[in-house]
Amino acid sequence: MRLHRFYIDKYLGADRTLLQDRDLMHQWRSVFRYNVGSEVLLFDGRGGEYVYIIETIDNREAWVRLLEERGGVVPKNKITLFISLIKKDNLELVIEKATELGVSKIVPVLSERSEKKGFNLERAKRIVIEASEQCGRADVPEITSIKQLVDSIEEAEGEIIVFDPSGESFELKAKSLEGQQTSSSKLKTLSLFVGPEGGWSPKELELFKNGKAQILSVGPLILRAETAAIAALSLLTL
Repeated sequence: MRLHRFYIDKYLGADRTLLQDRDLMHQWRSVFRYNVGSEVLLFDGRGGEYVYIIETIDNREAWVRLLEERGGVVPKNKITLFISLIKKDNLELVIEKATELGVSKIVPVLSERSEKKGFNLERAKRIVIEASEQCGRADVPEITSIKQLVDSIEEAEGEIIVFDPSGESFELKAKSLEGQQTSSSKLKTLSLFVGPEGGWSPKELELFKNGKAQILSVGPLILRAETAAIAALSLLTL
């Protein structure tokens, strides 16, 4: 029987663990109909998974006992997605799919042509947790508050790749990176920048070039920002 996965924001692995979370207890009791003797699959973001059996449960808390510890699935590369602020629903779609595609960190960026200025960080954190639970990741990507583009470029790690329709073929670059990955077991660190609907401004493209970034294109068609982000990540991770 397939066990449902739940992220727990505390250190797991002890023989017995007390979980105190009213929302989780409501979900377990009212949605999944768990009771004493039910088994659950928990993870705490450190890379492992733990099968626990429920010993006691009420509306506020549950005592669970460890049955089995398993190795979890953790993305092999360190990819940071710097995504310019776009419309709320589209941004949330990118956050969800980036989590499923193995991104390690998501940074919302305020650019000159950003369509919006605000960002609900707490909601975004819930999205990455739910996406990690659903897709089978044993870790949860980090997501930050809004950063200015200049600061984002300065903190970018590894190879910096910027999506822009004016750039060279992103697909060819992805194949090159794939070849590097098959020839080495070392962790690959990449920073991917995806702009807003209106694209990066000429001034911003100069900032990228001065920061030794590679300007690449997903293809000849003009893609929406959320499509470009998902397409680029798919080329790098699948």
